[in-house]
Amino acid sequence: MTTSSSGLTFRETMSGPLALHETDPLTGANKGRHTPFTFHATIRIDDMEAFIRDPQHEAHLTAHVSYPPFGDNLPVKRGCFNLFKSGDSPDTRLMTYGMAFEHQGREYYLAGTKTIHDDPGSDLWHDTTRLYCRLHEGPDERGPTVGAGVLKLGLGELLKLVSSMRSSREGAAGLQAVMHFGRFFLGALWEIYLPLARGPEAAAREPLSPPVKEPGAPHDPTA
Repeated sequence: MTTSSSGLTFRETMSGPLALHETDPLTGANKGRHTPFTFHATIRIDDMEAFIRDPQHEAHLTAHVSYPPFGDNLPVKRGCFNLFKSGDSPDTRLMTYGMAFEHQGREYYLAGTKTIHDDPGSDLWHDTTRLYCRLHEGPDERGPTVGAGVLKLGLGELLKLVSSMRSSREGAAGLQAVMHFGRFFLGALWEIYLPLARGPEAAAREPLSPPVKEPGAPHDPTA
């Protein structure tokens, strides 16, 4: 008798400054401090084993977005999420997010990327919690860029993400699937922040090492 593969879901919220009429994310973040773009997403993996084997590591994404120039809780019509697909060099991996939505009858597409690269210094926190975004007019990222910015996953939201992870399996098998995916998804950050997500008693038993700010971070408006 075959055993069905486990699925997994988790929730993620990111928010940060994004300005219209900009094409560079850092410039947009500097100019968009009063126009934060926020998304609340649920990411679903139907088959964990297939997801990890797939070099694109693609999962389903459903979400709502809020942006002051457009309005609140706009439903995402189509969403996609890729975890650790290959970048331009062998030591670079990408987390990519895509969200198609409408405002006043016009189609827009938010394309965001986290670039995970082993630079000198302690940059793991920055790489995994900053989403560099471009907002396109049209159904996908081939449309013209009409805005840009940087969204951030704060510590509180990271803990909520970790604690929201649920496996389709029950008991020990489900817990094992969550732990396996957590280490794959967040790497070293998983080991640091899992005790906090599990509650104060677990945090007291396991020491917490704070993220180290990388050199040059003051120049990033999202730091």
